[in-house]
Amino acid sequence: MARTSTKRVTSAAVVQLRAHQDGPKRSSLAQERSRETRRKLVKAALDLWSERGFETGIDTTTAEEIAARAGVAKGTFYFHFARKEQVLLEMGWLTARALYEDALRALANGRSLDTVLDQLMTKLARRIEKGPRAAVGRMIQEFHRAPESELLHDQEHFGFQRAFSVVFTHAQDSGELPNDISPRDLAAMLTTLVMDGIRDWTVDERVDLAAVLRQRTALLLAGARNLVVAPPRRRRATASARRT
Repeated sequence: MARTSTKRVTSAAVVQLRAHQDGPKRSSLAQERSRETRRKLVKAALDLWSERGFETGIDTTTAEEIAARAGVAKGTFYFHFARKEQVLLEMGWLTARALYEDALRALANGRSLDTVLDQLMTKLARRIEKGPRAAVGRMIQEFHRAPESELLHDQEHFGFQRAFSVVFTHAQDSGELPNDISPRDLAAMLTTLVMDGIRDWTVDERVDLAAVLRQRTALLLAGARNLVVAPPRRRRATASARRT
């Protein structure tokens, strides 16, 4: 049964990856151009903020300067971002999207849960470490104080939890994890552990980010595999109920 489930979920991951990569050609090309423009704006902002120092650079750099560095018009900037601080949110969205694509590829290749998560954490750490610690720290702060309207998830903007949910769902269907806890809950727990690890890395240069993320993932997996869930306790009948 486990083998059949694994094949079914792996096939689903392949289909999902292909649909994600292919899609209608015209729509796919337009989306990719839009993503490329957003990536250019993010890079331009990071370059300017790095040159001027993140302590003051984010506040003193204008949207027009970011657009000019990216080689696009000011209006193009505001087409993609309502305010310059949203560039920090975009850093997070791009990282989460890359993690999700990595997860789909790993599952399509039929790799085990431990291997998939180990590779995902290593790749995630490498991507995070490419950015300045101060920029990553400001990004995390912005996610905490941004209005809810800017954090609504869609096909382009979502967090780490989506990738982890796909991985844990596959693991349960293939028998690598028990079904005592929902994949979404496991994904939420791992997301919290990962974000705390990244936050620690932003303030402490001694932190080995990849090692911390892998260790926290291993601890979560150990707990999930040995989880014993007690049956729900029955509520005592009320006096009136007993009389009836």
